[in-house]
Amino acid sequence: MYSLFLDTSTKYLCIGIANNYQVIYKYQQEAIKKQSELTIPFLKKALDDCHLSLSDINEVCVTIGPGSFTGIRIGMCIAKVLSTTNNIPLKAISSLNAYANLGNKIVVLDAKASRVYMGIYKDNVALIDECVVEIKDFSQVIENYKNFDVVLDSHLVKSKESEKIDVIENMNRICQNIKCVNDVDALIPLYLKDR
Repeated sequence: MYSLFLDTSTKYLCIGIANNYQVIYKYQQEAIKKQSELTIPFLKKALDDCHLSLSDINEVCVTIGPGSFTGIRIGMCIAKVLSTTNNIPLKAISSLNAYANLGNKIVVLDAKASRVYMGIYKDNVALIDECVVEIKDFSQVIENYKNFDVVLDSHLVKSKESEKIDVIENMNRICQNIKCVNDVDALIPLYLKDR
C-alpha cells in the first residue's frame, strides 16, 4: 500500500511516499511562496524516483492548516483532486501537528501582525486547542511549559533556533492512527483566525 504525503502550508514544501508505512521518499525544502510553481514538478519527481504512477497511490495525507492561505489551498487542492478522480482515501491533519514530532513540543507559525499560531503537543497528542497568541504574551506560554521545545517559527518568540523536524516521518506516523475524511468535498482549510 502506497501513501502520499503533502504539506504546502508553511514556508516548506514537503512531499513524501511510504510503502506500507515505511517512508521510501521524502522531500522537504524551503519554498517560500513558490509552492504553486514547485509542488506538481516535485510530486512528479517523487513518483518517478519511486517508479510509481498516481494510480499506484492508495491513500493521500495532507495538511489543512493553519498556515499560508495560498499554500494550504495548493496542497488541499491537489490532494482532493487525487482523492476524487482516483477514488483514493484522504486523510487530513493539522499543519501544526505535522511539525510537532515526538516529545514535548510547542509549535509556532507566523500568523502576521505580531501573532503566532500555536499548538502544544506531547507525542503528537494536542494538550490544548490550537490558537492564535500575541507574541508579546508568549513568555507566559514558555513559563507554563518549561520542558517543551519550541519548533518551526521559533525565532519569532525566542532566539534559540528550532530543531529540524522530519515532517514526512511525522505525517506518516500520525496518518497510521487517524481515520479517512468521510466527505472530501466538504473538507475545508483550517483558519485559526476564525476562532
